[in-house]
Amino acid sequence: MSAVGEATQLTDQAAAQIRGLIIDRVLLPGEKIRQVELAETIGVSRSPLREALRTLEAEGVVAYHANRGYVVSRLDDEDLAQIHRMRSLLESELLRTVVKPTREQLAALKDINDRLADAVKAHEVAEIVRLNRLFHFSLFELSPLNLIRREVTRIWQLSDVYSAAWWWRTPAAGARIISEHKAILTALRKYDIDGLIDISERHRTGGYERAVSGTPNR
Repeated sequence: MSAVGEATQLTDQAAAQIRGLIIDRVLLPGEKIRQVELAETIGVSRSPLREALRTLEAEGVVAYHANRGYVVSRLDDEDLAQIHRMRSLLESELLRTVVKPTREQLAALKDINDRLADAVKAHEVAEIVRLNRLFHFSLFELSPLNLIRREVTRIWQLSDVYSAAWWWRTPAAGARIISEHKAILTALRKYDIDGLIDISERHRTGGYERAVSGTPNR
C-alpha cells in the first residue's frame, strides 16, 4: 500500500473509532474534544487524528469553534425533525427503486436481524446500533441510487448518537424493532414495494419519536 493509501486508511480508522466513542457515549454531545487525550485513547498520532476530525466535521458529527476547538455536535429537536424529514424523503426513494432480492440476499438480511436480536438480549448498545445500521443499509444496497445512498449515510451518522442514547434508556423496546424488521423482510420477500415503503416509514417514525424522547440532556 502506498504512503497516501496508508494515511487515508489511518484517517478512516481514527474517524470510525471516534464515531464509536460518540455512540458509546464516552464523548457526549457538546463536549470539547481534547486531542492529546483522544489520540492516546484510540492509539493514533496527532496527524491522522486531525484529519479524522476534519472528516467528521464535514459530516456534521463534530463542529469546530474558534475559541474551543472541536466539540461533539449537539442536535436539538428541530434538527432531529429535519433529519427525520430528509430520511423519509431519501430512504423512500431508495426503497422505491430496490431490485428484487435473491434468496441469498434475503437470508443475509434475516441473519443480520437474528444477530441484532441477540445483541438486544445482551444489551450490547454499540452492537445494536451497528447491526441496525447494517440491516437498513444492506436493504438500501438493493437500490442503484448510489448518490442518494451516500447522502443517507451522512444523515445517519449525524443522528447515531441520539439513537444510541435511546437504546441506553429503553432497551426493552428492542423487541419491537426486531418485529418491524421482520415485517420489512416479509414485504421485501413478496416484492411489495408499496408495503415496504409504508412499513419502513412507520418504523422510521417510531424511531424518530423514541430518539426525541430520549434526547440527551442539553
